[in-house]
Amino acid sequence: MRSGLRYFAGKVRGKIVGVNYLYPVLSSEDTLIDVEAFLREGQRKWPGCKTVQWTAEEDRLTDARLITIPDGASTIISHFTDGRLISVDGADFEEAVEIAAWVRSLNPDPDVVLWFTSSAFDGHTVLTPGITPQQVLEQWVDHREHDPYVEYPQYFS
Repeated sequence: MRSGLRYFAGKVRGKIVGVNYLYPVLSSEDTLIDVEAFLREGQRKWPGCKTVQWTAEEDRLTDARLITIPDGASTIISHFTDGRLISVDGADFEEAVEIAAWVRSLNPDPDVVLWFTSSAFDGHTVLTPGITPQQVLEQWVDHREHDPYVEYPQYFS
């Protein structure tokens, strides 16, 4: 696949991707946010969060991570090295919806196509600029009722 949806296969570059929620950029030409801005905006959103950043020399799928509650049950938000995917682990659906609105705010360009989906790829919301958490929830599309491969073939070619 030529889009951010290639991550749904469960492996990237031969490595297993195990997360709860994904926020992929779907057009192959666009990026969401660079790693420095991701960390800066994450610290602004979650003061006191722990940040981890890896060097470019390390062969990793992710180059940075935000740990929202460093000393407790925490949500981990990861930035992928290509700048086209952010993932979340440790969040329930409601928290992931809140994070979805934040992720969209990181890049308000209306030409950047950004989705919120689960790792099971059982549904999605198209994240438009200015979207609220309530709208993320209300606009969730159940893939049992709407086949994304049929309705959005441009992202699966």
